[in-house]
Amino acid sequence: MFKGIYVKLAVSNLKKNRKSYIPYMITSILTVMMFYDIYMIAINTGIDDMPGDDSVRSVLGFGTVIVAIFACIFLFYTNNFLMKQRKKEIGLYNVLGMGKRNIAVMMLWESLFIGAGSIILGVLFGILMGKLIFLILYRILGYGTSFQYEVSIQGITVTVLLFGTIFFVTLLFNLLQIRHTNPIELLHGGNVGEREPKTKVFMTILGLIMLVAGYVIANKVENPVTAITIFFIAVLLVVLGTYALFVAGSIFVLKLLRKNKKFYYHQRHFHSVSGMIYRMKQNAVGLANICILSTMVLVTVSTTVSLNMGMENIMGNRFPKEYMLTSYDGTDDAIRKIDNIVTEEINRYGLTRENAFRCQYVDVTAQKKDGKFIPESLGASFYPDKAIVEVAPVSYYNEMNGENVKLEDGEAVLFTVSEENYGKEELTLGDQTYRIKKETDTLAMAEKEAFPYMDQYYLFVKDESILNELIKKYGKGSTPSYVYGFDLEGSKGNKTAAANAIQTRLTNESKISAAGELRDDFEKDFHSLYGSFLFLGLFLGSLFLMATVLIIYYKQISEGYEDQRRYQIMAKVGMSKKEIKKSINGQVRLVFFIPLCFAVIHVIAAFRLMDKILILMNLTNTNLFIACTAGTVLAFAVIYIVVFKITAREYYKIVTK
Repeated sequence: MFKGIYVKLAVSNLKKNRKSYIPYMITSILTVMMFYDIYMIAINTGIDDMPGDDSVRSVLGFGTVIVAIFACIFLFYTNNFLMKQRKKEIGLYNVLGMGKRNIAVMMLWESLFIGAGSIILGVLFGILMGKLIFLILYRILGYGTSFQYEVSIQGITVTVLLFGTIFFVTLLFNLLQIRHTNPIELLHGGNVGEREPKTKVFMTILGLIMLVAGYVIANKVENPVTAITIFFIAVLLVVLGTYALFVAGSIFVLKLLRKNKKFYYHQRHFHSVSGMIYRMKQNAVGLANICILSTMVLVTVSTTVSLNMGMENIMGNRFPKEYMLTSYDGTDDAIRKIDNIVTEEINRYGLTRENAFRCQYVDVTAQKKDGKFIPESLGASFYPDKAIVEVAPVSYYNEMNGENVKLEDGEAVLFTVSEENYGKEELTLGDQTYRIKKETDTLAMAEKEAFPYMDQYYLFVKDESILNELIKKYGKGSTPSYVYGFDLEGSKGNKTAAANAIQTRLTNESKISAAGELRDDFEKDFHSLYGSFLFLGLFLGSLFLMATVLIIYYKQISEGYEDQRRYQIMAKVGMSKKEIKKSINGQVRLVFFIPLCFAVIHVIAAFRLMDKILILMNLTNTNLFIACTAGTVLAFAVIYIVVFKITAREYYKIVTK
């Protein structure tokens, strides 16, 4: 009997609060569906047949973790909103005689209906939509072969356990809130925050400092290798600064507006400014959440779309020549064998070499100090604070560039990878100082870069004896290296066959340690890797967008209920519906477009840093990144405005009811 009463009460409560619970349940269902689908795809055996399957699986595995973390945070956040809206109702039950134990049982049934319904429907929709999402992934990756789709029992189990735990923990949190709150506090729970907040000048200044510091750090970084570390520091500062400015800075600004009598006592501004001051503490956190989520959508989608659209640029940077052969044995004898094998196999398969270059060199990793290069080791070690000097005989420079430069002892030709030239007459490497006879701006084996990975130089010296001296001093037992690159003219099949034959003969016949890379062989792997980034970007972008929409909706609804009584008072003292609507529009525009403006500012401030990170991924087409970012901002702004218009109507309906 009592069980039936609790069930009826739970159903009745959900019906009465459907304006809040239906969006919450829809969001929960979609979150469950998206987690199941990405987890199912990540463990699906069909991935094994894709090119670059390990990379795809790693990216999707990372996405699974992000969705799980996001689900925990987001569902807890929305649950807190729902509890705040219902505190008065629960307090009334308590005052009318329901004990907290009875309320707990009633809330248990409510959570059971919401949680079980969300999980069951989410998994069912996930199974139904899984094939379509899998197909979208295949199309993005350009993989045309028939794929294997299977319902994942493991995926269902993990999804049920994860979201069952989330809903159970939120229930416990709600029950603890009820247990430690008296009925009077519950009755007035929806009105918490009505006391005017104090102006927090220190927090405002601190927030501004953190925000500016994040922006400065993001725009000061020059080296792409350090950009990843800097990224997390800058993000942390900007996130903390955003919350501080929304919570404290917004109140500070609103009080400044109130002091401006001409602005404040305007008919449209009086109510919105005064109302916002009294509730800004609770509003500010929600608005900061909207801002951060909006920024995440813009950054995630713009970068992944850029990577996918810039594949030609990426492949050209990663593989400057169609075939690149690098040998760690660069002795004269090994070079002769390599050249002979390459020529024989290219001729055997009827191919033609074009735009070829070759070079014997020694990589020196050096510390730059007082304008000198102090060698630390041989071999290219990528450290942002160090330099690489590739030392090679000038004969290879002449061969590559079609020149006839002759050098004496102590002379060198220099090429700097950075767009900014070395610009000095001498270069000291260890205990040897070279007079720069020529600093060239072009080199067949390298190109100038706006933001190189690290300080890199090509130093062409008189002959091979200088390379041997460097080896004796800094790398005993090692040999020079050798690189041979060229484009190929011929059929794709013959190119692959020739590359395989060269590799086999070098390894088995000549016993030379060398690695050859044919661009065509890696193209599918790169498409799979960057295609999976695009899929994950769109997937997470959709998830973050959904969260943004729900927070905006809840914010408008909560604002509406809180303003309902005030606007009724205004109507009674003579404000017309038209005047009320103008006041509403002024307030909601002021409140809900600030997060969008801040999100766009964040993206602009982060652009240089994100561009550096994309350079690490071989995308150097900045104009493409600008276009993709602008397009993403425009599309998001349109969606944001549409959502704002729809939710503003709901707000107006509530306050004028």
